[in-house]
Amino acid sequence: TWQDGVVVKERWKYTNILKLSRALNHIDVRGSVPVPQIVFYQSGVGSSPNLYSQYVQGKPLFCDFIKVQEAYAFIAQNYSRGDEIFLFGFSRGAYTARMVAMFIGAIGVLDKTDMDYFAEIFVTFQKLGKSTDPTEIAELEEQIDPWTSHASRGKQRVDSDNNVFSIKCIGVFDTVGSLGLPEEITHKRPSTKSIFGFPDKVLGDHIERAYQALAINETRDDFECAKFEQTERGRKKGQILKQCWFTGSHSDIGGGWHDHDLSDLTLTWMMANIENMLSVDLKYVASLPDPVDLWGKQAPHDPRTGIFMLAEEHVRKLPSKTDDITHETVHPSVLEQVRLVPQLVKCIQENPPLVCQLLPLEEEMRKNWPYVPGKGNLSESKGTSRIDTLATTSIRGVARDAVGLFGEFEQEIHVRTEITTNADSDDAKQLESNSLFTWLTHESHVGAILKTLG
Repeated sequence: TWQDGVVVKERWKYTNILKLSRALNHIDVRGSVPVPQIVFYQSGVGSSPNLYSQYVQGKPLFCDFIKVQEAYAFIAQNYSRGDEIFLFGFSRGAYTARMVAMFIGAIGVLDKTDMDYFAEIFVTFQKLGKSTDPTEIAELEEQIDPWTSHASRGKQRVDSDNNVFSIKCIGVFDTVGSLGLPEEITHKRPSTKSIFGFPDKVLGDHIERAYQALAINETRDDFECAKFEQTERGRKKGQILKQCWFTGSHSDIGGGWHDHDLSDLTLTWMMANIENMLSVDLKYVASLPDPVDLWGKQAPHDPRTGIFMLAEEHVRKLPSKTDDITHETVHPSVLEQVRLVPQLVKCIQENPPLVCQLLPLEEEMRKNWPYVPGKGNLSESKGTSRIDTLATTSIRGVARDAVGLFGEFEQEIHVRTEITTNADSDDAKQLESNSLFTWLTHESHVGAILKTLG
């Protein structure tokens, strides 16, 4: 998730991941034997109260590495044979969930002893993701063969190569970017296109179920969605994949807006798909909606605010029909919108089955939608999301510190001059890379400041 649920007081700022984690009962008592449900909630890189620190000081890509390691280590520490693994995430958290799933597919779940080697394994996979030299790739693959082979202890621990599923379910809200990372993080650098050497969209056949809620109205080019793609082997194993399109921009899907009707719809959809696998506190779920409009009527929020005002525009490719690779559908709530995307209207007219059916929990939520007429603004959505609040309010903070920021620019120019002078050393090349990353990030902030103050 983008958010730190420990320090956020306002309930409306909760993302769907935080809400989902709190909705899970500690013990599933529906069967003959009570089953503990162990929850690990991981706050995201975007939880920092300072947007500058998120994008520069926090070194987002490095922080994502840490998140993947932490999540995998938690699973390895607590896993017992026969346990079911569920992974959920929104935005960058969705990237983390997908990478953890790929690691489990590649090496299984290591035990406590083998976890001593995880750092080495992790670094080797990073090198695999960057290398283009066939000889080096072969050497790296040989190094990790003891962990990726069918006979490895990690794979035997979860029976991942015995035609069974090592992961019960992965559920994500609007994974963005080629690897789940916005392009403002990767800056479209080839070295960040395949971080661990994993295919960025292929749904591993070791995952039994996969669900993704997607944003119809997200128009930022660097927030292009990363869909799952099912393999023939996955289909033959009986793998279930559902990817459903909803009204809204990125944060409308994952949550965090003050007016959160739209994210309530995506959360209910996710809950409806997993409630037969996990014990959920449905009373808590029912208490979450605080609608400002009729069911499905809230207009999407504008994603191009704050630092994203200068983002390049991109219209997402919507499905014309449901296929056996991405399994995309459109949620019925979309039809309640006053303004529909023309491309989508045409697709639905030509292929009505593209619109999926409401599940029982969703139907119940629709019937009991607690809207009070006159409470909200029916013409346009208001409020600010956690993510976009960070963006817009940070502009004020950045504006106050504009002199200091431009001072850093002067220092940056000085540093880059030194790099040019000492360009022969490896340290200088690394510093140049970091310097370029910092400069680009500063540039986006300064552009936003100039546009706002102008």
